[in-house]
Amino acid sequence: MESAQTEPRVEESLESPHGLSPSAESPDRQDTSLSKARKIKIGILTLCCLGALCLIVLLIGIFLTLPPTSSEEIVNFDVPAGSSSRVIAKRLVEQKLIRSEHAFRLVVRYRGTGRHLQAGTYVLRRNMALWNLLDEFEKGQVTLVSWTVPEGLTTSAIAELWEINGFGTAEAFRQASESARLLKRYGLTDTTVEGYLFPNTYKFAKGTTTEKIVEMMLDEFKQQWTDKFDEEAQNLGRTRHEIVTLASVIEKEAQFRLERPRISSVFHNRLTRKWKLQADPTVLYALGNPESSLTKADLQVDSPYNTYKYKGLPPGPIANPGIDSIIAALRPEKTDYLYFVAIGEGKHHFSKTLSEHNRMIQKMRRASK
Repeated sequence: MESAQTEPRVEESLESPHGLSPSAESPDRQDTSLSKARKIKIGILTLCCLGALCLIVLLIGIFLTLPPTSSEEIVNFDVPAGSSSRVIAKRLVEQKLIRSEHAFRLVVRYRGTGRHLQAGTYVLRRNMALWNLLDEFEKGQVTLVSWTVPEGLTTSAIAELWEINGFGTAEAFRQASESARLLKRYGLTDTTVEGYLFPNTYKFAKGTTTEKIVEMMLDEFKQQWTDKFDEEAQNLGRTRHEIVTLASVIEKEAQFRLERPRISSVFHNRLTRKWKLQADPTVLYALGNPESSLTKADLQVDSPYNTYKYKGLPPGPIANPGIDSIIAALRPEKTDYLYFVAIGEGKHHFSKTLSEHNRMIQKMRRASK
């Protein structure tokens, strides 16, 4: 029996056309995949690091803006005029009101408030955050100080008062009172603001400049002197400067309000007659306001302010008069009086004739012996 012949089996090749298994990849492609995965991991790690760093910076920033203490202690903090944000920040750190000088300056720059930090004395609490402190500085809610300037002081005396009260030096005040810019701005033709520093009580922030205070006083005069005063001065044939000059003499002579219009009438009557005013305060002003009494020799001093030597009004005010004396200069009492003499307790006796006046002088001399 013949054996059956089997046909040779042909096995299909599992090789790819290029001779590689489909499940196998080339080494280059494997390296590329690993490189991409590595970059993604590095990118994620970098972002995480940056995020963590930003969070840390943010937390530090928040920490530096927090109050350095929880204490509610009140602190009076002075910001001198013209202080920079650097100076203010340094002083805040010194007084332990903020944690960081640099944080303060950065926030000031961020908010753009460097030029809006107002001078003065601020009432702050130690538990105020940096943002709250800046709000106070920007609002300018400062503690105001009060300064009273009495009627009848000279500009030099006001300058001394300024220094005595601890606001600045007398010399700085005198220089401000002679500022050419202020004289021009307020239309003053003299070399000083004498007569135009209106006596009053002024409130201002501590650290306010001397020139600003002089401006405040000049503004107050400008407000007190109304258009009606200009009309009244014109009706008297006088300028504002002449009325203020006369008012300053009245201010130095009178102690009682009710006597001012009568004293004014004496001076107006003498001016009308083209007589010398013969007012002692004008001579004292020419001599620099000495504390000693006038002598006969003093009455001969050669000065345009000596109304015993020269007729008419002195060239300018001899003090800074108040509103009562200004009104008295504008509205003199209608009298025939040409003389007056002090009779004690701030009062005066008024006379129409020289003989009556001399008799009263003799009477007062006998009474004083």
